[in-house]
Amino acid sequence: MKTALAESPRDLLQTLFRQKSLFGKYIAYFVGLVAFVLTISSAVDVWITYRDTKNILLHAQGEKADAAARRVEQFMAELERQISWATRASVASPEQRMDDYRRILANTPAIAEIAQIDGSGKEIATLSRDGGAIHTGDDWTLTAAAREARQDGAWFGPVVFASTGPRMQIVMAHSGHAAGFTVAEIELKYLSDILNGIQAGPGISAYLTTNDGRLIAHTDTSLVGKNLDMSKLPQVHALNQTGAPLDIGSDLDGQSVLSAAATVPHMKWLLFVEQPVTQAFGPVVSLLIRLAWLFGLGLILCVCAGVLLARRMTVPIRAVQEGASRLASGDFDHPIEVHTGDEVEVLADEFNRMAAQLREFYARLEQKVDDRTRDLAQSVQELKALEEIGRALAASLDLSLVLQTALTRAVELAEADGGAIYTFDRERGAFHLAEAHGLDPSFVAALREVKLTRLDGLLGEVAEHGRTVQVPEIADCAGFPLRAATIAAGFRSALVVPLIAPDGVLGALVVESGKHGPFAANKVSLMQAFAHQSVLAMRNARLFRKAEENGRQLAVASEHKSRFFANMSHELRTPLNAILGYAELLRDGLYGELPDRAKSVLERVESNGAHLLGLINDVLDLSKLEAGELSLVLDEYSMRNIVEQAIGATYSLAQAKGLRIDQTIEEPMPLGRGDERRLTQVLINILSNAIKFTDEGYVAIKAQTLADMFEIVVTDTGPGIPPEDQARIFEAFQQGDNTSTRLKGGTGLGLSISRRFVEMHGGAISVASKLGEGSSFTILVPIRVERQKAAA
Repeated sequence: MKTALAESPRDLLQTLFRQKSLFGKYIAYFVGLVAFVLTISSAVDVWITYRDTKNILLHAQGEKADAAARRVEQFMAELERQISWATRASVASPEQRMDDYRRILANTPAIAEIAQIDGSGKEIATLSRDGGAIHTGDDWTLTAAAREARQDGAWFGPVVFASTGPRMQIVMAHSGHAAGFTVAEIELKYLSDILNGIQAGPGISAYLTTNDGRLIAHTDTSLVGKNLDMSKLPQVHALNQTGAPLDIGSDLDGQSVLSAAATVPHMKWLLFVEQPVTQAFGPVVSLLIRLAWLFGLGLILCVCAGVLLARRMTVPIRAVQEGASRLASGDFDHPIEVHTGDEVEVLADEFNRMAAQLREFYARLEQKVDDRTRDLAQSVQELKALEEIGRALAASLDLSLVLQTALTRAVELAEADGGAIYTFDRERGAFHLAEAHGLDPSFVAALREVKLTRLDGLLGEVAEHGRTVQVPEIADCAGFPLRAATIAAGFRSALVVPLIAPDGVLGALVVESGKHGPFAANKVSLMQAFAHQSVLAMRNARLFRKAEENGRQLAVASEHKSRFFANMSHELRTPLNAILGYAELLRDGLYGELPDRAKSVLERVESNGAHLLGLINDVLDLSKLEAGELSLVLDEYSMRNIVEQAIGATYSLAQAKGLRIDQTIEEPMPLGRGDERRLTQVLINILSNAIKFTDEGYVAIKAQTLADMFEIVVTDTGPGIPPEDQARIFEAFQQGDNTSTRLKGGTGLGLSISRRFVEMHGGAISVASKLGEGSSFTILVPIRVERQKAAA
């Protein structure tokens, strides 16, 4: 105890972090409580400061945005007033109006040029800022300016983006009937001067957009002439789509900004005032730094105070710990001496009493361990027996083997001298001996010759009531089967367990002993477990026989189906080829010139007939594959020729949809050996699908060698395939379940047949795809195929 008191604070801190002692826990809890209070207080303070700072900044920026929006509105109103002055009724001649135009251009820099249009819609003259007058005589009758011009107010045209920056037209009709109208071309870049007039703090910027998000003006004038689309910014998108402003958005560089917005009502423009979040919340960051310093100082003081308090508490507890260690090592004669007068002293006394009780109990512990060891050995033996039966049940469907294993282990674990398993014949209503163990062969032969009815004797009673029956003395049980022969064989007691399944009785398990008296309760429970295993074996054997019969019937039905499809495909293809031949003769004019409507119908007949012929060919190929009647014709081929044939066959389809087909073929490509016709069919199918499901973009095909394999990759820019559909599109009659796939049509056979052809070459086909990013099909085929492989 003196040594513990003499420890230095450094030693105590090392102990704290080296092990999970009470000393360390006390300091940890004390420090944790203070840290929790400091954290909550700091968090509340930071939150309040953040909220107030944000509200103040948003309010200030909102006021700036509203003021700027009013100035923009006033700017546009002043332009309207200037133009209306030139359209007044007091102007007597076009020359006088041109003089007014010159004054407006001189006084209003935002107006780039003004055009005077007469009552018939003909341009009289256009005056630009450089003072030159252009007389083009253009006809403005069909323009939007002619339609929208009115005397009671100006019409503001849409914002257009020229090389010099955004522009718009202001149109106002002249006073008087059919007096014509004035068109003023406005340069909106001058609105940036209004935005730059905002009283801005560090980093504050402002910009003005159209209602669809196109940039009109910005405090950074270098951005104005770039026709930027600001609608992708979250704050612009939110105000445009929902009408609700977004407090935190992002700028063109992706940095977070504090944003306030206002609208220019008459023009339906959007005005934003923004400041980078890092500059806006500078005071909050400073507060966090100060709080961090205070937090660290508080933790240091708290640790020091906790160490001083914990030292006074842990000394007596360590004495108790030392005494408990002695008890743990088996030293029960060393008492714990603690005199603190508190709960620690009570705890030490309890340890001393526990030591006395341990001395008393220790003497009897070895005997109990021996008893439990024997019980455990018996349990292990029982578990091994159940495991052996389970393995036999899982590894074999031989009912006799499983029942013999269960009976053998049951007799051993029940400490009996013999046993038997009876099965029940439902049709004849009688029990038959299935397996026997430990019985004399002559006695077994006698049991097999006897048919025990279900309702006669002990077995019938057990089966009827479904419960286990103890027979302590066979001689006293009148209904015991073959009682005299059993007694003569030397058996005096028995245990009968029914074998009952959900659909009725299956038989009974009987174990017999040469000793009289009942079997122990644990033996009865174990025999019931063996009976349950026997029931499972019987049911599994019955199910296996039934499944085997169903499998044979399904195989016959599948073979008939495949032959039917193969024969019907041949029968359908013959008349369909004749139909297509006659349609081609009619189209070529062999039977005379046809009217245009008839030619149109004939084209549809040929198109649908060709499509139907392709479906029949697919069904025929699938039927031959399933019937095992299709084999590969192996010969030398060129992979370049296969790729070029596939592109040639699908080029017209891609050209009709305006798609580009890119090809990349490695040089040199070795000669391959395989079925060139089937590989060409596979590649045409993949390319056709890619073109069919791609509405814009391109389809690319790349062929190269990887070790001893050809790799062909077909990539498209189509809609992509959902992950849940990528595995099943290679199955027969399966397609991606989405609207675009159903609109494109098809039976879902092409990819299934293609996969089988590739696998017959010993290769593989796979797909990688993301929704909205297109798909990529990869075909791997061995360069040299010497014999046909079996398809999956």
